[in-house]
Amino acid sequence: MRTFIAIIVGLIGGFILGIALSSIIGVTGIMFLDKPIGIKYLSYYTAVTCAIVVPIIDSKRSVSR
Repeated sequence: MRTFIAIIVGLIGGFILGIALSSIIGVTGIMFLDKPIGIKYLSYYTAVTCAIVVPIIDSKRSVSR
């Protein structure tokens, strides 16, 4: 159950992180290049990455306790 919750938290957190990163990249592109730049589907990539990484970090943290 703990792993499932970690996966869900990773998905939601990664998606929000991806949106924030995409906005920062877009604003930076407009400031320096006068056109919006970005990575298509960045929020989905970060969501999947965080859904993999968060349970791994959580399991290592729970073992060390």
